[in-house]
Amino acid sequence: MYELRHELILPLKILFDTSYNLNQLPSDWKTGYVTAIFKKGNKCDPSNYSPISLTSIICKIMESIIRDHIVKFFFDNNYFSKNQYCFIKGRSTVLQLLCIMDEWTTILDSGAQVDAIYTDFAKAFDTVLIKDYYLN
Repeated sequence: MYELRHELILPLKILFDTSYNLNQLPSDWKTGYVTAIFKKGNKCDPSNYSPISLTSIICKIMESIIRDHIVKFFFDNNYFSKNQYCFIKGRSTVLQLLCIMDEWTTILDSGAQVDAIYTDFAKAFDTVLIKDYYLN
């Protein structure tokens, strides 16, 4: 699609505008195909696979455009907290870790105590309920 981007701009614009104005998505965009991707370990063990949903690339492009407009609106209106990281340009999770380490170091240097609770979400999204997967 990238190589054909100049030829696809106008047809995609018409498709996106029509979809947006009619408040409808093409039926093919509402279907996702679930497949398993191997993570690590024994390939015979089903728990070593992550389910992923394959959806329309064109729909993802439209979602990205809408997301960019929403994020811009949030920035323009100061709706993001200064503590919001990830999914925001210039505010990575690495920057979040650096900020929290700086804050903790300051607290510890003053003689105070820092308590932290760590939660591992590594497997949180490995389970998918596959029921009525087709969207209406």
